[in-house]
Amino acid sequence: MKKVISIVVALVLIFVFASCKKVVSESVAATAAPVAAATPEPAESPEVSAQIPNPIAEVNGSADFASLGFIITPYQTADSVSYSIIGGTVAQIIFTLTGETYTYRAAKTTEDISGVYETFDESQPFDLEGPDFTLSIGIRTINVGVNGALGMWASDGMNYAFYTPDPTDYEEMTDVLLPILYVDFPFVDCCG
Repeated sequence: MKKVISIVVALVLIFVFASCKKVVSESVAATAAPVAAATPEPAESPEVSAQIPNPIAEVNGSADFASLGFIITPYQTADSVSYSIIGGTVAQIIFTLTGETYTYRAAKTTEDISGVYETFDESQPFDLEGPDFTLSIGIRTINVGVNGALGMWASDGMNYAFYTPDPTDYEEMTDVLLPILYVDFPFVDCCG
């Protein structure tokens, strides 16, 4: 008889605690819902976006990068172009061209701004010369281009990165990159 009473008491306690948990959960959900509805979207609140490690601010076009002290441009016939500034310092353009996606970034920094963390194949460099500058650009494929490629270069205290995750090779990357460089670095002549 003592065992039966112990089992009944244990079952009653389980049901009591389970019902308390349900009431507390419903109470918390009811009070949290109005708070969540009153919370502004992250894009509207500078306090919230300041907590994001690298907040991304959408902008209207390349001219909006002038506040950073430079301008970069997408491929002239690109589709689905979007412009943004990352962390107030990195200009970013994402566009598609013949179904492939490209990300072009620039910043006044000596750090790697590519945001690409892959194992790369050996770099294939080429140089472009202007009237008073030379750009040394390195194109590195990922898994022989199956997983995309990354181009990187630096000029006058600026770092640049040009990346696609889509299958590509050295020739395709340079075919897309060169027209952009001719616009962003006027009077460039290929020298090698």
